[in-house]
Amino acid sequence: MSHPILERLASNDPSERRAACLAAAQDPSATLLTEALSTALGDPVKAVGRAASDALVEIARSPAPADGPGEGVDGAVRLALHSDHPARRWRAAFTAARLEPPTPRLLPALVEGLASGDGDVRWAAAKVIVDMGRLHGEVLAVLIGLVRSGESPVVRRMATFALRELAPDRSEAADVLLDAADDDDLQVRRAALTAMASLQGPPARVGEQLLATFQGDADGPARRLAALALGEIGAQDSERVPVETQTELERCFATAPEDPDLRRAVEKALARLRAGRPGA
Repeated sequence: MSHPILERLASNDPSERRAACLAAAQDPSATLLTEALSTALGDPVKAVGRAASDALVEIARSPAPADGPGEGVDGAVRLALHSDHPARRWRAAFTAARLEPPTPRLLPALVEGLASGDGDVRWAAAKVIVDMGRLHGEVLAVLIGLVRSGESPVVRRMATFALRELAPDRSEAADVLLDAADDDDLQVRRAALTAMASLQGPPARVGEQLLATFQGDADGPARRLAALALGEIGAQDSERVPVETQTELERCFATAPEDPDLRRAVEKALARLRAGRPGA
């Protein structure tokens, strides 16, 4: 006889499938339901997939012998990580990261997650990759490679944001962000400019690139982001932003009334620069 929860997991009603996932975690035979929950990770309805992940986490954390629920959940997650279904792989990776510090075995699924059409999935994948990178040094090289040559602009953009969080103090991060500032995709370029604002002790060429973007880029938002990044870098260390650059920002502020958004960005940048340059 089929377990009642298995029948509910096969329901055409998403709310019933979600409820079945939650019930599975409380069931006395929960360990027998982990494979079905593994399948439910790939449910087309996001709330159901999340409930399946929650159930697997709860089962894994329930009091049990070492060869009990935790082992069943680990096998279910491994099975899902090798699924042909992208959403199932992503959710398996997120589930694994909730149970233990993330390891590089999750990278393939997480990199796929960076390309998801769902913004929540993209940002969750980026966060797990950053957490992983703080434990495993080889992740930095993976992110740098994705920023340089990720298959899609959205992957390059998300990798740029992840790199900003993981390695703002690394010279190789500054190098790849400089390359990304010339990306063919506008959103990647903007992401690189945004990320430059977080660099710690960046080389002089970062300031040069930001000034060049501010002075001559055809994209208004890119010019604003460049100005703001110069302000943040100068606030951290005034020597990273020459006085001549501040003078150029002041000139723009005085002569660009036709672009109120740019004026506001420059005003904010100048305030940050002056805060980092006593007596300026």
